[in-house]
Amino acid sequence: MFFLGSGGGLNLLNVNPGLVVWTLVTFLVVVFILKKFAWDLILKAIDDRTAGIEGEISKASTLRAEAEKVLKDYQDKVNHSKDEALGIINEAKSDASVIKNKMVDDANDEIRKMREQSLREIELAKTKAVHEMQIKIAELSVQIAGEILEKQLKKEDYSAFIDKELSKLERI
Repeated sequence: MFFLGSGGGLNLLNVNPGLVVWTLVTFLVVVFILKKFAWDLILKAIDDRTAGIEGEISKASTLRAEAEKVLKDYQDKVNHSKDEALGIINEAKSDASVIKNKMVDDANDEIRKMREQSLREIELAKTKAVHEMQIKIAELSVQIAGEILEKQLKKEDYSAFIDKELSKLERI
């Protein structure tokens, strides 16, 4: 309540000497406790962390030097491999032209045979599908005719029946 001014509001500009003394005493006690018990631990943790970071930096420098050496070796090997590859490519080009001509001829023969076989298979499948469709249509026609003959249909029933049977045909 000592913070409240005469108007009932908070008055932070009024200084209470007793509160200042106790705040200062509390602060000094906390600093003393930290100094006595935690200060050495905090400094040790900071020193350990510093030593760890320095060790990691040293390790990174060593690894970088090794990586640069490996990269140089790799680039030398790549250059040597490029030279070998060019020789192999030139030899392969001459062999490839002979093989290419033979493969093209063989592929053309195979394509012709496969096309003829595919045309025969398509014609067989088409004939089979038409035959199966004719059988299915005949079965459905007989079924529809049988159902028409079984029922004495009114005009509305007849329309609904025809729609139902047409939807069956569409599903086929």
